[in-house]
Amino acid sequence: MSEKPDPREFRRVMGLFATGVTVVTAAVGERTHAMTANAVMSVSLDPLLVCVSVGKGARMNQFLEEAGGFALNILAEGQEDLSRYFAGMWQQPAPPDYRFVPWVGGPRLEGTLASVGCTVAQMVEAGDHRLFLGRVLALHRSEGPLRPLVFFAGGYHRLREAVPAARDPLEIWPPEEARIFYEG
Repeated sequence: MSEKPDPREFRRVMGLFATGVTVVTAAVGERTHAMTANAVMSVSLDPLLVCVSVGKGARMNQFLEEAGGFALNILAEGQEDLSRYFAGMWQQPAPPDYRFVPWVGGPRLEGTLASVGCTVAQMVEAGDHRLFLGRVLALHRSEGPLRPLVFFAGGYHRLREAVPAARDPLEIWPPEEARIFYEG
């Protein structure tokens, strides 16, 4: 049996999995909190569920518990400054320009590629993180060419070309034809 994998090497290896970048927002009364997250995923179509992973030491845990909902805002390529700001990595004296709009689940960040408004359906303890499963209540999509902000190998990247329009995954992979195969 081999040695236990090193957590730093695990982080480097998993950093080679390219992800989109999101800002998770939640509001409790007049207080709004936002956090950059790239550990998110769609979970289910029936019911519609998404998942966001939040470190147990993050203030967002308490906000999500108290708020009972959140918005998942998918960043565009020109929004690296927002990602850095909401990740606590902003080095400038003044914050970047942004605006929250009251919305279902949590505040929607204006100007993003898309947003998903959710209610917290379940919280799952997962090591040093907590997974928040959100039942999807609302969807918002921007118009025009799609240029996502991508995180890969510890840095922000952009696609070489814009995607002119999103393709419908159900047209590409109809559910009755989609199969997942496992080798045993």
